[in-house]
Amino acid sequence: MTTVDIPAQGTEDLWPDEAPFAEVPTLEGPSKPRVDVTNEAESFEALLRVMSGPDVPALYVRSGGLNWISADDKGEPKIHRLNSDNLLSWFAEHVETYAMKPQGRGETRTWVESRQYPSGRTCSAILARERWRLPRLVGVATSPILRPDGTLCQVPGFDQSTGLYLFPRLRTVPTVGPDPSEEQVRKARELLLRMTTDFPWVQQSDRAQYFALTLAPILRPYIKCPTPMGLITATTMGSGKSYLTYLFTELYGMGTLTWPRDASDELRKAITTKLTTTGAPVITFDNVDNGGTLKSPVLADLLTKDYWEDRLLGSNTHVGAPNDRLWLATGNNLRTGGDMARRVLWVRLDADCQNPDQRDGFAIGDFQIWVREHASEVLEALLTLVSGWVAAGAPRRNVRMGGYSEWTSAMAGLLDWAGIPGFMADRAETSIDLDEEAGEWHALLATWYRIYGSTPKPTKEVLMHADVSDEVPLTNRNEKPVPRQFGQWLNARMGRYYGPYRLVRHPGPANGGALWSVSSLDDKR
Repeated sequence: MTTVDIPAQGTEDLWPDEAPFAEVPTLEGPSKPRVDVTNEAESFEALLRVMSGPDVPALYVRSGGLNWISADDKGEPKIHRLNSDNLLSWFAEHVETYAMKPQGRGETRTWVESRQYPSGRTCSAILARERWRLPRLVGVATSPILRPDGTLCQVPGFDQSTGLYLFPRLRTVPTVGPDPSEEQVRKARELLLRMTTDFPWVQQSDRAQYFALTLAPILRPYIKCPTPMGLITATTMGSGKSYLTYLFTELYGMGTLTWPRDASDELRKAITTKLTTTGAPVITFDNVDNGGTLKSPVLADLLTKDYWEDRLLGSNTHVGAPNDRLWLATGNNLRTGGDMARRVLWVRLDADCQNPDQRDGFAIGDFQIWVREHASEVLEALLTLVSGWVAAGAPRRNVRMGGYSEWTSAMAGLLDWAGIPGFMADRAETSIDLDEEAGEWHALLATWYRIYGSTPKPTKEVLMHADVSDEVPLTNRNEKPVPRQFGQWLNARMGRYYGPYRLVRHPGPANGGALWSVSSLDDKR
Protein backbone atom coordinates (compact mmCIF):
# COMPACT_ATOMS: atom_id res chain seq x y z
CA MET A 1 0.00 0.00 0.00
CA THR A 2 1.32 3.40 -0.94
CA THR A 3 0.63 5.98 1.73
CA VAL A 4 1.17 9.65 2.25
CA ASP A 5 2.17 10.73 5.74
CA ILE A 6 0.72 14.10 6.65
CA PRO A 7 3.16 16.26 8.61
CA ALA A 8 2.80 20.05 8.55
CA GLN A 9 1.79 20.22 4.89
CA GLY A 10 -1.88 20.88 4.34
CA THR A 11 -1.91 23.00 7.51
CA GLU A 12 -0.30 26.13 6.15
CA ASP A 13 -3.70 27.79 6.23
CA LEU A 14 -4.21 27.13 9.95
CA TRP A 15 -3.48 29.38 12.87
CA PRO A 16 -0.18 28.31 14.44
CA ASP A 17 -1.74 27.17 17.72
CA GLU A 18 -4.41 25.14 15.94
CA ALA A 19 -2.44 22.95 13.51
CA PRO A 20 -3.42 19.33 14.18
CA PHE A 21 -0.20 17.56 13.21
CA ALA A 22 2.66 20.05 13.50
CA GLU A 23 3.22 23.64 14.53
CA VAL A 24 3.14 26.18 11.74
CA PRO A 25 6.12 28.52 12.27
CA THR A 26 5.28 32.17 12.84
CA LEU A 27 6.68 34.38 10.09
CA GLU A 28 9.08 36.90 11.54
CA GLY A 29 10.98 39.98 10.39
CA PRO A 30 11.74 40.33 6.71
CA SER A 31 10.02 37.02 5.82
CA LYS A 32 6.68 38.76 6.31
CA PRO A 33 5.29 40.90 3.50
CA ARG A 34 5.50 44.59 4.38
CA VAL A 35 2.76 47.16 3.76
CA ASP A 36 2.89 50.90 4.37
CA VAL A 37 -0.46 51.93 5.89
CA THR A 38 0.35 55.64 6.22
CA ASN A 39 -2.08 56.48 3.43
CA GLU A 40 -5.32 54.59 4.03
CA ALA A 41 -6.44 54.60 0.39
CA GLU A 42 -3.10 53.30 -0.89
CA SER A 43 -2.84 50.70 1.89
CA PHE A 44 -6.27 49.33 0.96
CA GLU A 45 -5.04 48.14 -2.43
CA ALA A 46 -1.69 47.00 -1.07
CA LEU A 47 -3.34 44.87 1.60
CA LEU A 48 -5.64 43.28 -0.98
CA ARG A 49 -2.59 42.32 -3.07
CA VAL A 50 -0.87 40.78 -0.06
CA MET A 51 -4.00 38.80 0.90
CA SER A 52 -3.99 37.03 -2.45
CA GLY A 53 -0.22 36.56 -2.57
CA PRO A 54 1.89 33.48 -1.87
CA ASP A 55 3.59 34.76 1.29
CA VAL A 56 0.66 34.50 3.70
CA PRO A 57 -1.68 31.70 4.81
CA ALA A 58 -4.53 31.40 2.36
CA LEU A 59 -7.90 33.02 2.77
CA TYR A 60 -10.94 31.82 0.86
CA VAL A 61 -14.26 33.23 -0.32
CA ARG A 62 -17.28 31.30 0.92
CA SER A 63 -20.91 32.22 1.53
CA GLY A 64 -20.26 35.79 0.44
CA GLY A 65 -17.46 36.43 2.95
CA LEU A 66 -13.80 35.78 3.74
CA ASN A 67 -12.90 32.59 5.58
CA TRP A 68 -9.92 30.73 6.90
CA ILE A 69 -9.59 27.04 7.76
CA SER A 70 -8.38 25.87 11.14
CA ALA A 71 -8.67 22.86 13.42
CA ASP A 72 -10.61 22.60 16.65
CA ASP A 73 -9.37 20.94 19.84
CA LYS A 74 -10.18 17.51 18.41
CA GLY A 75 -8.29 18.15 15.18
CA GLU A 76 -11.53 18.52 13.22
CA PRO A 77 -11.57 21.13 10.44
CA LYS A 78 -13.38 24.38 11.12
CA ILE A 79 -14.31 27.09 8.63
CA HIS A 80 -14.10 30.54 10.23
CA ARG A 81 -15.90 33.48 8.69
CA LEU A 82 -13.88 36.64 9.29
CA ASN A 83 -15.24 39.76 10.90
CA SER A 84 -13.33 43.03 11.17
CA ASP A 85 -11.51 42.03 14.37
CA ASN A 86 -10.55 38.64 12.90
CA LEU A 87 -9.10 40.27 9.81
CA LEU A 88 -7.13 42.77 11.89
CA SER A 89 -5.73 39.87 13.92
CA TRP A 90 -4.82 38.06 10.70
CA PHE A 91 -2.92 41.11 9.42
CA ALA A 92 -1.13 41.45 12.77
CA GLU A 93 -0.08 37.80 12.62
CA HIS A 94 1.04 37.53 9.03
CA VAL A 95 1.78 40.99 7.62
CA GLU A 96 4.26 43.60 8.83
CA THR A 97 2.30 46.84 8.59
CA TYR A 98 3.84 50.19 9.42
CA ALA A 99 3.30 53.92 9.04
CA MET A 100 5.78 56.73 8.43
CA LYS A 101 5.83 59.02 11.46
CA PRO A 102 7.48 62.47 11.58
CA GLN A 103 10.33 62.95 14.02
CA GLY A 104 11.82 66.32 14.85
CA ARG A 105 10.97 69.76 13.47
CA GLY A 106 12.02 72.07 10.72
CA GLU A 107 15.12 71.16 8.77
CA THR A 108 15.90 68.34 11.18
CA ARG A 109 12.54 66.72 10.65
CA THR A 110 12.78 63.12 9.44
CA TRP A 111 10.36 60.28 8.76
CA VAL A 112 10.75 56.95 10.50
CA GLU A 113 8.91 53.68 10.29
CA SER A 114 6.61 52.86 13.19
CA ARG A 115 4.64 49.64 13.62
CA GLN A 116 0.95 50.34 13.01
CA TYR A 117 -1.98 48.06 12.35
CA PRO A 118 -4.51 48.74 9.61
CA SER A 119 -7.46 50.73 10.86
CA GLY A 120 -10.75 49.07 11.71
CA ARG A 121 -12.31 51.11 8.93
CA THR A 122 -9.88 49.61 6.42
CA CYS A 123 -10.65 46.07 7.61
CA SER A 124 -14.39 46.73 7.40
CA ALA A 125 -14.01 48.16 3.89
CA ILE A 126 -12.10 45.08 2.75
CA LEU A 127 -14.80 42.79 4.12
CA ALA A 128 -17.50 44.90 2.48
CA ARG A 129 -16.16 44.16 -0.99
CA GLU A 130 -18.30 41.91 -3.16
CA ARG A 131 -15.32 40.46 -5.04
CA TRP A 132 -11.90 39.34 -3.96
CA ARG A 133 -8.96 37.95 -5.87
CA LEU A 134 -9.08 34.84 -3.74
CA PRO A 135 -10.01 31.20 -4.36
CA ARG A 136 -13.63 30.22 -3.80
CA LEU A 137 -13.98 27.56 -1.11
CA VAL A 138 -16.78 25.05 -1.69
CA GLY A 139 -16.06 23.09 1.46
CA VAL A 140 -13.69 20.76 3.28
CA ALA A 141 -13.03 17.12 2.44
CA THR A 142 -11.53 14.89 5.11
CA SER A 143 -10.68 12.00 2.81
CA PRO A 144 -9.60 11.65 -0.82
CA ILE A 145 -12.47 12.47 -3.17
CA LEU A 146 -13.48 11.61 -6.70
CA ARG A 147 -13.45 14.67 -8.92
CA PRO A 148 -16.11 15.22 -11.61
CA ASP A 149 -13.55 14.18 -14.25
CA GLY A 150 -13.14 10.76 -12.59
CA THR A 151 -9.71 11.36 -11.04
CA LEU A 152 -9.00 11.00 -7.34
CA CYS A 153 -7.90 14.06 -5.38
CA GLN A 154 -5.39 12.66 -2.89
CA VAL A 155 -3.01 15.56 -2.18
CA PRO A 156 -3.76 17.55 1.00
CA GLY A 157 -4.54 21.24 0.56
CA PHE A 158 -6.79 23.28 -1.69
CA ASP A 159 -7.98 21.54 -4.86
CA GLN A 160 -8.58 24.16 -7.53
CA SER A 161 -10.76 21.99 -9.76
CA THR A 162 -13.35 21.20 -7.07
CA GLY A 163 -12.96 24.14 -4.70
CA LEU A 164 -12.55 21.68 -1.84
CA TYR A 165 -9.80 21.78 0.77
CA LEU A 166 -8.48 18.29 1.50
CA PHE A 167 -7.89 18.15 5.25
CA PRO A 168 -7.28 14.42 5.86
CA ARG A 169 -8.82 12.88 8.92
CA LEU A 170 -6.24 10.09 8.91
CA ARG A 171 -2.59 10.92 9.43
CA THR A 172 -1.60 8.18 7.01
CA VAL A 173 -3.59 8.62 3.83
CA PRO A 174 -3.62 5.74 1.33
CA THR A 175 -2.80 6.54 -2.27
CA VAL A 176 -4.71 4.48 -4.84
CA GLY A 177 -3.82 4.25 -8.52
CA PRO A 178 -6.22 4.94 -11.39
CA ASP A 179 -6.62 1.30 -12.50
CA PRO A 180 -6.41 -1.23 -9.64
CA SER A 181 -5.97 -4.88 -10.55
CA GLU A 182 -8.66 -7.53 -10.16
CA GLU A 183 -6.72 -8.92 -7.21
CA GLN A 184 -6.66 -5.52 -5.48
CA VAL A 185 -10.41 -5.15 -6.02
CA ARG A 186 -11.04 -8.66 -4.68
CA LYS A 187 -9.00 -7.99 -1.54
CA ALA A 188 -10.76 -4.66 -1.01
CA ARG A 189 -14.19 -6.30 -1.22
CA GLU A 190 -13.17 -9.13 1.10
CA LEU A 191 -11.84 -6.69 3.70
CA LEU A 192 -15.10 -4.73 3.75
CA LEU A 193 -17.28 -7.85 3.87
CA ARG A 194 -15.19 -9.38 6.65
CA MET A 195 -15.40 -6.14 8.65
CA THR A 196 -19.21 -6.20 8.55
CA THR A 197 -19.93 -9.93 8.50
CA ASP A 198 -21.08 -10.22 12.13
CA PHE A 199 -23.60 -7.39 12.14
CA PRO A 200 -27.20 -8.66 12.38
CA TRP A 201 -28.43 -7.20 9.10
CA VAL A 202 -32.13 -7.73 8.46
CA GLN A 203 -31.40 -8.36 4.76
CA GLN A 204 -28.35 -8.17 2.52
CA SER A 205 -29.82 -4.92 1.20
CA ASP A 206 -29.14 -3.29 4.58
CA ARG A 207 -25.44 -4.05 4.32
CA ALA A 208 -25.30 -2.86 0.71
CA GLN A 209 -27.01 0.38 1.70
CA TYR A 210 -24.55 0.85 4.55
CA PHE A 211 -21.66 0.54 2.11
CA ALA A 212 -23.35 3.07 -0.16
CA LEU A 213 -23.42 5.53 2.73
CA THR A 214 -19.76 4.92 3.58
CA LEU A 215 -18.85 5.67 -0.04
CA ALA A 216 -20.95 8.84 -0.20
CA PRO A 217 -18.33 11.35 1.11
CA ILE A 218 -15.80 10.12 -1.47
CA LEU A 219 -18.26 10.31 -4.37
CA ARG A 220 -20.07 13.53 -3.47
CA PRO A 221 -18.13 15.81 -5.90
CA TYR A 222 -18.53 13.24 -8.69
CA ILE A 223 -22.27 12.63 -8.40
CA LYS A 224 -23.93 16.00 -8.83
CA CYS A 225 -27.15 15.48 -6.92
CA PRO A 226 -28.32 15.40 -3.29
CA THR A 227 -27.76 12.33 -1.14
CA PRO A 228 -30.62 10.64 0.75
CA MET A 229 -30.45 10.55 4.52
CA GLY A 230 -29.21 7.34 6.08
CA LEU A 231 -31.40 5.93 8.86
CA ILE A 232 -29.63 3.32 10.97
CA THR A 233 -32.17 1.57 13.17
CA ALA A 234 -32.34 -1.59 15.26
CA THR A 235 -34.98 -3.53 17.13
CA THR A 236 -33.19 -3.12 20.46
CA MET A 237 -30.25 -1.45 22.17
CA GLY A 238 -26.80 -2.97 21.82
CA SER A 239 -27.33 -4.23 18.27
CA GLY A 240 -24.41 -2.29 16.78
CA LYS A 241 -25.74 1.08 15.57
CA SER A 242 -23.00 3.05 17.30
CA TYR A 243 -20.36 0.75 15.78
CA LEU A 244 -21.66 1.48 12.30
CA THR A 245 -21.48 5.23 12.86
CA TYR A 246 -18.07 4.90 14.53
CA LEU A 247 -16.60 3.96 11.17
CA PHE A 248 -17.72 7.33 9.78
CA THR A 249 -16.06 9.08 12.72
CA GLU A 250 -12.73 7.35 12.13
CA LEU A 251 -12.63 7.70 8.35
CA TYR A 252 -14.19 11.12 7.85
CA GLY A 253 -14.98 12.80 11.16
CA MET A 254 -18.57 13.28 12.22
CA GLY A 255 -20.62 16.10 13.68
CA THR A 256 -23.59 15.31 15.90
CA LEU A 257 -26.92 17.01 16.52
CA THR A 258 -29.75 16.36 18.96
CA TRP A 259 -33.10 15.64 17.36
CA PRO A 260 -35.34 18.62 18.26
CA ARG A 261 -38.91 18.16 19.38
CA ASP A 262 -41.31 20.42 17.48
CA ALA A 263 -38.74 23.20 17.09
CA SER A 264 -38.31 24.02 13.42
CA ASP A 265 -36.41 27.25 14.11
CA GLU A 266 -34.00 25.43 16.40
CA LEU A 267 -33.37 22.80 13.75
CA ARG A 268 -32.82 25.39 11.00
CA LYS A 269 -30.25 27.25 13.10
CA ALA A 270 -28.44 24.03 14.02
CA ILE A 271 -28.26 22.99 10.36
CA THR A 272 -27.01 26.44 9.30
CA THR A 273 -24.30 26.44 11.95
CA LYS A 274 -23.05 22.99 10.94
CA LEU A 275 -23.00 23.81 7.22
CA THR A 276 -21.32 27.21 7.53
CA THR A 277 -18.77 26.67 10.31
CA THR A 278 -17.76 23.00 10.37
CA GLY A 279 -16.00 20.77 7.91
CA ALA A 280 -17.26 17.37 9.08
CA PRO A 281 -18.67 15.66 5.95
CA VAL A 282 -21.02 13.48 8.02
CA ILE A 283 -23.61 14.87 10.45
CA THR A 284 -25.66 12.54 12.64
CA PHE A 285 -28.80 12.93 14.71
CA ASP A 286 -27.72 10.44 17.33
CA ASN A 287 -30.06 8.27 19.39
CA VAL A 288 -33.45 9.56 18.32
CA ASP A 289 -36.10 8.54 20.88
CA ASN A 290 -37.02 4.87 20.87
CA GLY A 291 -39.84 4.32 18.39
CA GLY A 292 -39.48 7.91 17.23
CA THR A 293 -40.87 9.18 13.94
CA LEU A 294 -38.65 11.39 11.82
CA LYS A 295 -41.10 13.90 10.45
CA SER A 296 -39.72 17.35 9.74
CA PRO A 297 -40.55 19.74 6.88
CA VAL A 298 -37.24 21.53 7.55
CA LEU A 299 -35.18 18.35 7.20
CA ALA A 300 -37.23 17.17 4.22
CA ASP A 301 -36.49 20.52 2.56
CA LEU A 302 -32.77 20.30 3.38
CA LEU A 303 -32.43 16.82 1.89
CA THR A 304 -33.56 17.99 -1.55
CA LYS A 305 -31.33 21.08 -1.73
CA ASP A 306 -27.83 21.45 -3.11
CA TYR A 307 -27.52 24.84 -1.41
CA TRP A 308 -28.87 25.90 1.98
CA GLU A 309 -29.65 29.47 3.03
CA ASP A 310 -30.77 30.83 6.38
CA ARG A 311 -30.05 33.51 8.99
CA LEU A 312 -27.05 33.18 11.28
CA LEU A 313 -27.87 32.42 14.90
CA GLY A 314 -28.41 35.65 16.84
CA SER A 315 -28.30 37.96 13.83
CA ASN A 316 -30.25 39.12 10.80
CA THR A 317 -27.42 38.21 8.43
CA HIS A 318 -28.37 35.69 5.75
CA VAL A 319 -25.73 33.14 4.84
CA GLY A 320 -25.63 30.17 2.54
CA ALA A 321 -23.48 27.11 2.04
CA PRO A 322 -23.47 24.03 -0.18
CA ASN A 323 -25.39 21.14 1.34
CA ASP A 324 -22.50 18.78 0.71
CA ARG A 325 -22.85 16.59 3.81
CA LEU A 326 -24.08 13.09 4.44
CA TRP A 327 -26.94 13.24 6.96
CA LEU A 328 -27.58 10.28 9.25
CA ALA A 329 -29.91 9.42 12.13
CA THR A 330 -29.74 6.52 14.57
CA GLY A 331 -32.28 5.06 16.96
CA ASN A 332 -34.31 2.00 17.81
CA ASN A 333 -37.48 1.15 15.89
CA LEU A 334 -37.41 4.38 13.92
CA ARG A 335 -40.09 5.30 11.41
CA THR A 336 -40.59 8.15 9.01
CA GLY A 337 -43.50 10.50 8.51
CA GLY A 338 -44.58 13.17 6.05
CA ASP A 339 -42.25 13.62 3.09
CA MET A 340 -39.29 11.96 4.81
CA ALA A 341 -40.15 8.47 3.55
CA ARG A 342 -39.04 9.38 0.02
CA ARG A 343 -35.78 10.91 1.23
CA VAL A 344 -34.17 8.17 3.31
CA LEU A 345 -32.07 5.05 2.88
CA TRP A 346 -32.65 2.41 5.54
CA VAL A 347 -29.99 0.35 7.32
CA ARG A 348 -31.71 -2.13 9.66
CA LEU A 349 -30.30 -4.40 12.37
CA ASP A 350 -32.10 -7.19 14.24
CA ALA A 351 -29.95 -9.14 16.69
CA ASP A 352 -32.84 -11.52 17.56
CA CYS A 353 -31.45 -12.30 21.03
CA GLN A 354 -32.01 -11.17 24.62
CA ASN A 355 -28.73 -9.35 25.27
CA PRO A 356 -27.20 -8.36 21.94
CA ASP A 357 -24.56 -6.20 23.62
CA GLN A 358 -23.06 -9.36 25.15
CA ARG A 359 -22.47 -11.11 21.85
CA ASP A 360 -18.86 -12.20 21.29
CA GLY A 361 -16.67 -14.15 18.92
CA PHE A 362 -16.64 -11.65 16.08
CA ALA A 363 -14.41 -12.31 13.08
CA ILE A 364 -12.42 -9.11 13.61
CA GLY A 365 -12.62 -8.99 17.42
CA ASP A 366 -13.62 -5.68 19.00
CA PHE A 367 -15.00 -3.55 16.17
CA GLN A 368 -13.88 -0.15 17.42
CA ILE A 369 -10.34 -1.30 18.21
CA TRP A 370 -10.07 -3.02 14.83
CA VAL A 371 -11.33 0.06 12.97
CA ARG A 372 -8.86 2.33 14.79
CA GLU A 373 -6.00 0.02 13.88
CA HIS A 374 -7.10 -0.59 10.28
CA ALA A 375 -8.81 2.68 9.31
CA SER A 376 -6.27 3.44 6.61
CA GLU A 377 -6.77 -0.02 5.08
CA VAL A 378 -10.56 0.39 5.13
CA LEU A 379 -10.30 3.77 3.41
CA GLU A 380 -7.91 2.26 0.86
CA ALA A 381 -10.44 -0.52 0.18
CA LEU A 382 -13.23 2.00 -0.44
CA LEU A 383 -10.99 4.07 -2.72
CA THR A 384 -9.93 0.92 -4.59
CA LEU A 385 -13.55 0.05 -5.36
CA VAL A 386 -14.23 3.61 -6.52
CA SER A 387 -11.11 3.76 -8.69
CA GLY A 388 -11.76 0.33 -10.22
CA TRP A 389 -15.39 1.21 -10.95
CA VAL A 390 -14.34 4.39 -12.77
CA ALA A 391 -11.67 2.50 -14.71
CA ALA A 392 -14.38 0.03 -15.79
CA GLY A 393 -16.42 2.89 -17.25
CA ALA A 394 -18.46 3.69 -14.12
CA PRO A 395 -21.36 1.34 -15.03
CA ARG A 396 -24.74 2.23 -13.58
CA ARG A 397 -27.99 0.41 -12.89
CA ASN A 398 -31.14 2.45 -13.24
CA VAL A 399 -32.72 2.81 -9.78
CA ARG A 400 -35.34 5.54 -9.62
CA MET A 401 -35.66 7.50 -6.38
CA GLY A 402 -37.00 10.91 -7.37
CA GLY A 403 -34.36 13.61 -7.12
CA TYR A 404 -31.82 11.08 -5.83
CA SER A 405 -32.00 8.87 -8.92
CA GLU A 406 -28.57 9.84 -10.22
CA TRP A 407 -27.03 8.93 -6.86
CA THR A 408 -28.94 5.67 -6.42
CA SER A 409 -28.22 4.57 -10.00
CA ALA A 410 -24.50 5.26 -9.60
CA MET A 411 -24.35 3.47 -6.24
CA ALA A 412 -26.28 0.49 -7.59
CA GLY A 413 -23.85 0.24 -10.50
CA LEU A 414 -20.79 0.55 -8.28
CA LEU A 415 -21.94 -2.03 -5.74
CA ASP A 416 -23.09 -4.44 -8.48
CA TRP A 417 -19.70 -4.09 -10.16
CA ALA A 418 -17.92 -4.67 -6.84
CA GLY A 419 -19.91 -7.84 -6.14
CA ILE A 420 -21.91 -6.45 -3.19
CA PRO A 421 -25.55 -7.37 -3.94
CA GLY A 422 -28.90 -6.14 -2.65
CA PHE A 423 -28.79 -2.36 -2.96
CA MET A 424 -32.36 -0.96 -2.73
CA ALA A 425 -33.89 -4.45 -2.92
CA ASP A 426 -35.99 -3.74 0.20
CA ARG A 427 -37.78 -0.64 -1.11
CA ALA A 428 -41.27 -2.13 -1.29
CA GLU A 429 -41.00 -3.52 2.24
CA THR A 430 -39.60 -0.43 3.95
CA SER A 431 -41.93 1.98 2.16
CA ILE A 432 -44.89 0.43 4.01
CA ASP A 433 -43.42 -1.05 7.19
CA LEU A 434 -41.19 1.86 8.21
CA ASP A 435 -43.22 4.87 7.10
CA GLU A 436 -45.79 5.89 9.70
CA GLU A 437 -48.26 7.51 7.31
CA ALA A 438 -47.92 4.87 4.60
CA GLY A 439 -48.45 2.10 7.14
CA GLU A 440 -51.57 3.74 8.58
CA TRP A 441 -53.14 4.42 5.20
CA HIS A 442 -52.26 1.00 3.84
CA ALA A 443 -54.07 -0.59 6.78
CA LEU A 444 -57.06 1.73 6.35
CA LEU A 445 -57.44 1.17 2.60
CA ALA A 446 -56.95 -2.59 2.95
CA THR A 447 -59.82 -2.74 5.47
CA TRP A 448 -61.96 -0.38 3.37
CA TYR A 449 -61.43 -2.53 0.27
CA ARG A 450 -62.18 -5.73 2.19
CA ILE A 451 -65.54 -4.34 3.33
CA TYR A 452 -66.72 -2.28 0.37
CA GLY A 453 -64.65 -3.50 -2.56
CA SER A 454 -64.60 -0.80 -5.26
CA THR A 455 -68.09 0.52 -4.49
CA PRO A 456 -68.14 4.34 -4.08
CA LYS A 457 -69.21 5.49 -0.60
CA PRO A 458 -69.68 8.85 1.18
CA THR A 459 -67.18 9.69 3.93
CA LYS A 460 -69.85 9.66 6.64
CA GLU A 461 -70.83 6.06 5.90
CA VAL A 462 -67.21 4.94 5.82
CA LEU A 463 -66.51 6.52 9.21
CA MET A 464 -69.59 4.89 10.73
CA HIS A 465 -68.37 1.36 9.99
CA ALA A 466 -66.60 0.15 13.12
CA ASP A 467 -63.88 -1.86 11.37
CA VAL A 468 -62.91 1.00 9.06
CA SER A 469 -63.18 3.61 11.81
CA ASP A 470 -60.69 1.66 13.92
CA GLU A 471 -58.07 2.12 11.18
CA VAL A 472 -58.66 5.84 10.52
CA PRO A 473 -55.68 8.00 11.66
CA LEU A 474 -56.32 10.41 14.53
CA THR A 475 -56.17 14.20 14.37
CA ASN A 476 -53.55 16.29 16.18
CA ARG A 477 -55.95 16.36 19.13
CA ASN A 478 -55.95 12.56 19.23
CA GLU A 479 -59.55 12.42 17.99
CA LYS A 480 -61.32 10.81 15.06
CA PRO A 481 -61.84 13.21 12.13
CA VAL A 482 -65.30 14.48 11.24
CA PRO A 483 -66.57 13.60 7.71
CA ARG A 484 -65.58 16.98 6.25
CA GLN A 485 -62.02 16.75 7.58
CA PHE A 486 -61.77 13.11 6.52
CA GLY A 487 -62.80 14.15 3.01
CA GLN A 488 -59.99 16.72 2.95
CA TRP A 489 -57.53 13.99 3.94
CA LEU A 490 -58.80 11.79 1.13
CA ASN A 491 -58.46 14.63 -1.38
CA ALA A 492 -54.83 15.13 -0.35
CA ARG A 493 -54.06 11.44 -0.96
CA MET A 494 -56.16 10.83 -4.06
CA GLY A 495 -54.35 8.78 -6.70
CA ARG A 496 -51.43 7.74 -4.50
CA TYR A 497 -50.75 4.03 -4.02
CA TYR A 498 -50.42 2.57 -0.54
CA GLY A 499 -49.22 -0.88 -1.34
CA PRO A 500 -51.67 -2.15 -4.01
CA TYR A 501 -54.44 0.24 -2.94
CA ARG A 502 -55.40 3.65 -4.28
CA LEU A 503 -58.15 6.18 -3.48
CA VAL A 504 -60.54 7.11 -6.29
CA ARG A 505 -62.87 10.14 -6.17
CA HIS A 506 -66.35 10.03 -7.76
CA PRO A 507 -68.96 12.75 -8.32
CA GLY A 508 -71.59 12.73 -5.56
CA PRO A 509 -75.24 13.77 -5.44
CA ALA A 510 -76.06 17.30 -6.55
CA ASN A 511 -76.39 18.56 -2.98
CA GLY A 512 -73.89 16.23 -1.40
CA GLY A 513 -70.17 15.68 -1.19
CA ALA A 514 -67.97 13.47 -3.31
CA LEU A 515 -68.05 9.70 -3.10
CA TRP A 516 -64.92 7.64 -2.57
CA SER A 517 -63.78 4.14 -3.40
CA VAL A 518 -60.62 2.10 -3.13
CA SER A 519 -59.17 0.38 -6.17
CA SER A 520 -56.67 -2.44 -6.01
CA LEU A 521 -54.06 -3.60 -8.46
CA ASP A 522 -55.73 -7.00 -8.10
CA ASP A 523 -58.70 -5.53 -10.02
CA LYS A 524 -56.47 -5.05 -13.06
CA ARG A 525 -55.20 -8.60 -13.21
